Amino acid sequence: MQRHLSFLQPGGLCLLLLIFSAGPLSAATKVVIASAGASGYLMEHNLPSVALAVAMEADLIKQDLVLTKDNEVIVFRNPTLERVTNIGELFPDRAREDGRYHVLDFTLAEIRQLSLHDPSGNFPPELQPRLTIPTLREELAMIRGLEKTLKKSIRIAPEIKQPWLYRQEGRDISRLVLTILQEYGYNGQEDKVILLSFDPEELQRIGQKLLPEMGMAIKLIQLIDSNEGTETMVEEWGALVSYNYEWMFSKSGLRSLKRYADGIGLHKSMLADNRGMLLLPGFIDNIHQLGMLAYTLPEEQEGQSMAPFVNSSNEELDFFYFTVGVDGIMTGFCGEAVRFLKDRPQKVDSATEENTTPAAAGSVPLQLPPPPQPPTSGDKE
Repeated sequence: MQRHLSFLQPGGLCLLLLIFSAGPLSAATKVVIASAGASGYLMEHNLPSVALAVAMEADLIKQDLVLTKDNEVIVFRNPTLERVTNIGELFPDRAREDGRYHVLDFTLAEIRQLSLHDPSGNFPPELQPRLTIPTLREELAMIRGLEKTLKKSIRIAPEIKQPWLYRQEGRDISRLVLTILQEYGYNGQEDKVILLSFDPEELQRIGQKLLPEMGMAIKLIQLIDSNEGTETMVEEWGALVSYNYEWMFSKSGLRSLKRYADGIGLHKSMLADNRGMLLLPGFIDNIHQLGMLAYTLPEEQEGQSMAPFVNSSNEELDFFYFTVGVDGIMTGFCGEAVRFLKDRPQKVDSATEENTTPAAAGSVPLQLPPPPQPPTSGDKE
């Protein structure tokens, strides 16, 4: 069966899925990763949004990491600034020929002048607070402070964005990120951090070279993009082309991937089509059989919607957690996902007792019938 990933279009719905180790289908084994903080409620990647995600009890807080002109690591989703900042108002003459404002062209001092805005329209202009872009050091300092004041452990999932951009300019964003993580005590031994990237070559370099050199033991998660995407670009015949992730979907590919990564993450549209039909039957079982962990990088952008075959966010969460079988979902609406997982065990328990005890109102288990299975022609090797 061919698996050309053309159904995942760049800039489309970006809820990514996490595949964890195999376990019972219990809500207690599932995790919620706050994508860019509680970005569904308070814009993406800012310190109040991170604090809100912690308050909502997300299992991990995800940081997207890019590099400024003066080599400062900032927490920001994209390597360009125009989508969610007022960069065009403050620096109208600084766009490149492509019309975009690249983070690499601005110093940290200039980045600090920018204000975030909410492209989804959740915040009317008159109600929108002034929020700014933090550095990785600032966000980690706040998280470490919250651990002390709240007396709880807070796990993080930083993603190194598009390392190929920085390799072109002779910059090493990965070493900078690892140095900062080490400064704040994230060495990996306590399992408080996992590191994500779409770039297989960079992940292998991190795992085989940088981590041993720095005495770190951080789990690495391979993210999978569309074969037409721009998250990882490679040079072929003197031109940059999109990386082809096709090899990762076979059993032999997964075995090769396991040599450098602890798991994978992929977009939900790779797992089910618009009718709710599973696109990769057996794939998650293969991952679990290899004992692979996975945290991922799902991104939620304005204009996105739920999968067309569900009627509510709870139905969608139930489908991907328990029908598809993933162990974690990364979402900006982390509060909803946390509430769903907290409520679901009670509903399941009530359902098992319904033969002897009348079910209380609202205790009926949320269930979605399994989608029809497509015919398969065997797995590729």
